[in-house]
Amino acid sequence: MTPPETPPATTPATPPAASPGTAPTPRPLPARTPLALPQHPHRFRLSRAGIRNVWQYDDARFDFAAGRMLLRGKNGAGKSKALEVLLPYLLDGEQRSIDAMGTGRTTLKWLMLDGYTSTNRLGYLWVEFERVDEDGETRHLTLGAAVRASNSTKEAKPFFFVTDLRVDHDLALVENGQSLPVDRLKERVGANNVTDRAAEHRGRVARDLFGLTDAARYRSLTHLLHRLRRPTVGDRIEAGGLTAVLTEALPPLDEDILTTVAKHLDDLAAIRHDLHALEELDRALAGFLTGYQGYLHGILRTRTEAVADRLTGLAAGRRTAGDSERKAADLRAEEERRNAGLTHWRDLFRAAGAELRALQESAAYRSLTEIQDRTSRVAAIADAARSAGAAADTARRAEQAAAARLAADVERIAGAVKELAAEHRTLVRAVVQAGLDATATGVAPTTPVETFAPAVTAVDVAPLRAALAEWAAQLDSAGPVVKARARAVDELERLLKTALDAGDAARTAAADVERLDALVETARRRVDRHTAEVEQAGTAF
Repeated sequence: MTPPETPPATTPATPPAASPGTAPTPRPLPARTPLALPQHPHRFRLSRAGIRNVWQYDDARFDFAAGRMLLRGKNGAGKSKALEVLLPYLLDGEQRSIDAMGTGRTTLKWLMLDGYTSTNRLGYLWVEFERVDEDGETRHLTLGAAVRASNSTKEAKPFFFVTDLRVDHDLALVENGQSLPVDRLKERVGANNVTDRAAEHRGRVARDLFGLTDAARYRSLTHLLHRLRRPTVGDRIEAGGLTAVLTEALPPLDEDILTTVAKHLDDLAAIRHDLHALEELDRALAGFLTGYQGYLHGILRTRTEAVADRLTGLAAGRRTAGDSERKAADLRAEEERRNAGLTHWRDLFRAAGAELRALQESAAYRSLTEIQDRTSRVAAIADAARSAGAAADTARRAEQAAAARLAADVERIAGAVKELAAEHRTLVRAVVQAGLDATATGVAPTTPVETFAPAVTAVDVAPLRAALAEWAAQLDSAGPVVKARARAVDELERLLKTALDAGDAARTAAADVERLDALVETARRRVDRHTAEVEQAGTAF
């Protein structure tokens, strides 16, 4: 806390200089200007305090004016006890801070259990600080302790809390006419803001209220507050004990420091000898450094050039890293584009597969299959018919040739027989004319016609040609259907080709994705390598 500001004192005007020939008048000493104290318009100031169910207090409130409070009352009214349980106890959490006299007779256990006959008792101590920040907003900070005592264990345990909530405004310490339980307190202010360890509470207060992070410094501050709060400090100052009071208020010296100082006093002669040796060494080093300076300049020049080279390499590495990052970004964009293309082709492949399955399952496809089977059978029958027709034609031609040869042979034999019969008749007439017996020439035998094989009917090709013509007409009438089915087959083949192309494109896109992944990974490793080189060069620089 900062003492109240003191208005600056005015300095009296300087008297005019004495005229020549007159005795100089004594010049008064300038008035002593009081020491200007620092101004802290935004610091925390005491605003309110309260005691509930501690010692003989039921529920008391204390209001401060500009950070100050005056307690009036006769002896035994509880003024000292109110200050003892509030400050500086709530600042450091030390129970020894409760007893202002330093005798140790006033303790939390005595305050909570003296004259109290019930088993358990729960009380609250709190003090509120207020400040106006640079933006003109009012900020509050409440320090408090929930003290829980038990007659069975004869113990009183405090639970300290620090919060920006205000008692009776944002935070009620009374619930159903009783002091707020500690668990409910943790729920309202936050479990992180409640602790049963004085050291943790002391560190939180030092940071949030005073802005201090040095524990030793804050310990010295609370030690000073504890000393200056003693009721007898005024009497001791009036009795001339100001020096002793201030000496007691100072923090004790560290034992390690005292030991070190005593050791140095004992070793003063050795220190003088070492100092003389150090002076001689200093002179020797000065002479050495005079010649060594040129060498150091050369080393420094070499190191500077090396640093310049490293900086050049660092800049090049950064440019390379930037190029690699841009290339990696381009590769990632290309990868995303290829992934989108892969997804598109996969969708087309699935759609083509679905259309193919639907077409294969359709009645038209089954009809086309049946027509193809029938067409194959018709083609086979036509081929067989053509083969049979050709064989029949060949047989007919062979039969006709054989018949022609047979007829020629018959005619030739018949002619020969006729010629022999004519010659026989001529011979008979000649024999008769010669007066010989006509039987002398013999009788011309008759040659009967024998059938060695039944008559064979030749192949009649006319009905076959008519049947083939009828089949051709039927095939011609089925031509549009076949063409429609052929178009369906073409569409099916197109869909199959689209599906195959989609599959090929998907596999190509997958290969491109893998290739791009490999390129991205390579670029990432290059970026990491260049980043490491840049960091190493920066560290070396």
